[in-house]
Amino acid sequence: MHIHRSARTRFFTTLGNEVLRDNRLSFCARGILGHLLSLPDGQRGDIRTLADRTPEGRERVASALRELEAFGYLRRAKKRTPEGRIYTEVDVFDTPEGSSAQVAANPGSPGSGDLGASSDGDHPVNERDEEPALPAPPAEAVEAGREGDGDEDTNASADLLARVARTEPKLSLGRREALQLAPLVTEWRRRGASDLHVVGALTAGLPSGGVYHPARFIETRLRSKMPAERSTAPLRSECDGCGVPVVESGLCRSCREIEPVAVRASAEFADVRARGALLARAALRGVSVDALMPALA
Repeated sequence: MHIHRSARTRFFTTLGNEVLRDNRLSFCARGILGHLLSLPDGQRGDIRTLADRTPEGRERVASALRELEAFGYLRRAKKRTPEGRIYTEVDVFDTPEGSSAQVAANPGSPGSGDLGASSDGDHPVNERDEEPALPAPPAEAVEAGREGDGDEDTNASADLLARVARTEPKLSLGRREALQLAPLVTEWRRRGASDLHVVGALTAGLPSGGVYHPARFIETRLRSKMPAERSTAPLRSECDGCGVPVVESGLCRSCREIEPVAVRASAEFADVRARGALLARAALRGVSVDALMPALA
């Protein structure tokens, strides 16, 4: 292995080899420690913020922070503001807290700092006399921030996933992850699933040992338990003339006949009614029915 180092005078962080070679820590924990030490005071160091800056999931970040806390590199304390709001104060150390002696580095290995200077570049600045300032966020983070401006359906689906995370802490998601999974929830809703149906499908039967990657777990469940497409009943054809159901579109059998049964029945009824009225008039006038027969003609 060949090591290639560059001599830096600014934009760097000083970190002892004994920390980077502390075999009690996982590589993930060492990397997170180096990232935290490169930030200025006042930055957020909670699990959600760190998980949004790395491909590692929240469970892995939380485990790494517990490692750092167990070996004295990190300290978290619950405090309360005068207004009564509870917050967590985080302190990060470049050596194990309270240790009087550091782990000795291998004397045969060269150092990894500046060649002749030991000045610590706390954070990238334009000039050494200026106050440290945050670097410009990467393009990926900017695009992720813009994802919050999605359409109404996407935001509603992301909010539903956020409610699932509040109900079941094992399924905690960041806003970016929720927006990425929102199209699957929207498809569930399009197929007729209610919010209660989605929540039940995601939270039922969770592994007892916890969920290692919540986003991947939710995506798998949304895809594997996707409801079937809603089937629509075939349209029934109706007669163009009278509106009764028919097998084929067009006129029914009665409407296709030259003289429908209903028309013949109406004519016979009219003839009987006229004959009855004639008999009634003849009886009232006291005349013979034969005298009124021409009226029937």
